[in-house]
Amino acid sequence: MNALPVVDVTAANFQQLLEESADVPLLLDFWAEWCGPCKTLGPVLENLAAEYGGAFKLGKVDADKEQDLAYAFGVQGIPFCVLIVDGRPADGFQGALPEAEIRKFLEKNKIAPAEVKEAEPEVDPDSPAARVDRAIAAARAGQVAEVREVLADFPEEEEQLFDQAERLLTGLEWLEAELSPGGEDAEQALVGARELFGAGAYEPAMDKILEAVTADKTFRSGLARKAMLLCFAAVGEEDEVLDAYRRRLATLLY
Repeated sequence: MNALPVVDVTAANFQQLLEESADVPLLLDFWAEWCGPCKTLGPVLENLAAEYGGAFKLGKVDADKEQDLAYAFGVQGIPFCVLIVDGRPADGFQGALPEAEIRKFLEKNKIAPAEVKEAEPEVDPDSPAARVDRAIAAARAGQVAEVREVLADFPEEEEQLFDQAERLLTGLEWLEAELSPGGEDAEQALVGARELFGAGAYEPAMDKILEAVTADKTFRSGLARKAMLLCFAAVGEEDEVLDAYRRRLATLLY
């Protein structure tokens, strides 16, 4: 579909524009070079087409050059505007209406300006929040040294973020630990959980960590709990899926 909000209409492209009106309404503006009111109305329509951001397309029809189209629409005086929706005339008006009246015409036909999204505010890459985000991404990738570097000298006054940073650093002990797949049950479960975590399978990893807690909640000074903290950070600590894991972990630990 032609993305421009204003297009010159000719017999050659008229059929295509009719088809496109199934997606975007087409407002035909019949005008002529010698027509004074046309020169008043034209800029108003063009400005509105731009302002409405593609909510409708403005088709400019030179009535002198495209007499067959003018005849087909029964044009007897210009400026003359016809709104095409789904390939058929839906409404119209004649004369150089003021802008306010044209807006009412568009509103009546359920054409509203496209919503303009506000630009996302720029985020300071060295802000505490951005540093935590980078640390989480590094932890997901198993980049332990990167996590430590990003979180070094983290500001304590950012209490909530500082606590999150501390949980991340605590969880690194699980990623760094020397664990044997042939060890005791808790150790084997933590090895499996670490492999799943590295593959981005966080829920299966947390299930394995719960197996480790069930087998031995004191293993390596609570290594399973530290592993779970890292998983919580990777998933997103506000994610509702974690509520059940928190309850099960608390039940097993206490």
